[in-house]
Amino acid sequence: MFLLSEINAPRRYGMTLKLSCLCLVLSGSMAVADDPMASNNGLYPQPAEYNGPFLVANLNYPTAPVTPGWMLGGGVGKLTTQNAAAYAQAVKTYLEPTLRTLIEDQVSWDPRAAGWYDLVWSGAGEPGSYNGIDPTSGRDAIANTYTGQIMPADTFFPPYTPTADVQNHAVIYYNDVAATMLGAIWKDIYKPDLGAVGFPDGSIVVKAEAVTTTPAQWGVIKGASSWRVFRPTIEAQQANTQPLVPQVLTVYPIQLAIKIKDPIAAPKTEWVFLAFVYDAKSQGATPWDRFVPVGAMWGNDPEFARDPNGLPAGKVLTESWINPDRPAFTDSSLGWGGRLAGPMDVATRHNVLTPSGQRYEKDDHLRASSCMSCHGVAEFPFTSNLYPSPNKSFPRDGQQFLLYDPGSQDWAHWFQSNPGDKPMSGNIGGQALDYDMAIMFALSENAEAIGQSSFLQERVDGH
Repeated sequence: MFLLSEINAPRRYGMTLKLSCLCLVLSGSMAVADDPMASNNGLYPQPAEYNGPFLVANLNYPTAPVTPGWMLGGGVGKLTTQNAAAYAQAVKTYLEPTLRTLIEDQVSWDPRAAGWYDLVWSGAGEPGSYNGIDPTSGRDAIANTYTGQIMPADTFFPPYTPTADVQNHAVIYYNDVAATMLGAIWKDIYKPDLGAVGFPDGSIVVKAEAVTTTPAQWGVIKGASSWRVFRPTIEAQQANTQPLVPQVLTVYPIQLAIKIKDPIAAPKTEWVFLAFVYDAKSQGATPWDRFVPVGAMWGNDPEFARDPNGLPAGKVLTESWINPDRPAFTDSSLGWGGRLAGPMDVATRHNVLTPSGQRYEKDDHLRASSCMSCHGVAEFPFTSNLYPSPNKSFPRDGQQFLLYDPGSQDWAHWFQSNPGDKPMSGNIGGQALDYDMAIMFALSENAEAIGQSSFLQERVDGH
């Protein structure tokens, strides 16, 4: 899920969020009240460990409207399961001139030259034990990545189970059309204008994710390109070593999560979510060429949301297209009822308890999310869990997690096909954020900085 695959929610909310699809699931927190324009968390490796360039965030948003480069409808018009493959190919072709370098040559990647933009209130590090900073928080200095959730190796079914747990490190970028809205929201960096929320048509948001497992540990990334990031190892995080010390890690790009504001292709929600994944068996000449679509999604198939399995026997989804030629290892990571979710989107959960007393043990594989069900909770103040849950706690996968019963009325609330200006929790008067989770967390950081977070939390709790 773009679940934009994942950002860590601030720890003051009592959780570590994993946003999947365009739902970015991050394990670290974002900064508390520090520099809203920071490129990174302020932690740098020593020259003996790394002597390459450090990435500078592009926060110089356009001040005038931008004509979209993307042709709405992608040349196919309104999406169906029959034409979605052509739409996905058109998306990859359109993005190739600027994003190929991001995937294949990290050292040469420059978002400013490529016309992609970062998000304010998202770079600085949160207080912690390493030089006063939590090294899993904010963006890292080498590649400007966010740190994702640690996924147990057995999240992926045999014979594609890696020999080590998996963590992703992801970057999120907005195209120039989307960035015009970012500039309007934060014209005053400390006083965001929520009235400006609403992406212009043709806005594109991209999340590229790389994993810590090596090709020797996980054959599905054999032949992939590599990035460098400055983050703690999985082992140190799992052992809760203090101080938690970052290292220069080699990670391997595996997923591209993309969302496009395209009311021609998706007249109900106005958004199309797509997931591409690296295919080690592809005959493509380069790593970029070997990225293939997992699928596309333009709605949540709400007519099936009351079915316990998310899809009644004999029925087919009409608002998700899943590529029949996708790599087989992605089977284990699809969303509820087969809705779209990429392998880094954490759409499945283990060790779940529901209000009826139903238990899904650690060895069970509950498909509990989708790209759009995750991003559909994007609103301010932050109110609803990214998963169908009665509370906002978000434990690490494998720890007990309270979710609604699949197919119940409460569960179905997450699986609607709403426009981006309709808040999922409208009863509290929340502001819908047009399916963008990262903006939700940036607004939360701003609220903390100006002393409004307690007021906002009381407003949420009072409803």
